[in-house]
Amino acid sequence: MFFVGWFWAFFDFSLFPSEMAKVVGGHWPPKGLEAVLDAWDLPLINTLILLCSGTTVTWAHHCLIHGDRDGLKKGLWATILLGMLFTSLQAFEYAHAPFAFGKNTYGSAFYMATGFHGFHVIVGTIFLAVCLKRAYNGDFTPKQHFGFEAAAWYWHFVDVVWLFLFLCIYIWGNWGFPVD
Repeated sequence: MFFVGWFWAFFDFSLFPSEMAKVVGGHWPPKGLEAVLDAWDLPLINTLILLCSGTTVTWAHHCLIHGDRDGLKKGLWATILLGMLFTSLQAFEYAHAPFAFGKNTYGSAFYMATGFHGFHVIVGTIFLAVCLKRAYNGDFTPKQHFGFEAAAWYWHFVDVVWLFLFLCIYIWGNWGFPVD
């Protein structure tokens, strides 16, 4: 529901700027916003990284179900590394964004939605790292591995939320803005 709140705020600001005259100045984009991030640059790369990570965690799960411990470990390593790469690229994107967090509603909604997602990526990466340690310890069997499945479901949730963020904030939300 927290994500729904950030999406709602972003859509409310952008679709009904005249209703939000005191907040966004009665027009969208808000005054002072010079440029936005190009959705087809780093955000697209991060989208592909997360989609690949969803594939690798599914591969790890498939290996676990079929008793392939080596494949389980490789799939988890790949997913964890992709999660860390996503987080690193997100931090780089924040450091080079052409707008600040608190200067206008666009920046605030953007950073809160994508930042909260980034927090979930970090938590999911930690969950998967714990699963990797447990895989090395031999804690999972093909019939008993709920801890792994819970982490994989969480990771897929993170993937799906990112797809909505990419489509709504980066693509639709940037429509007509100059890009940096």
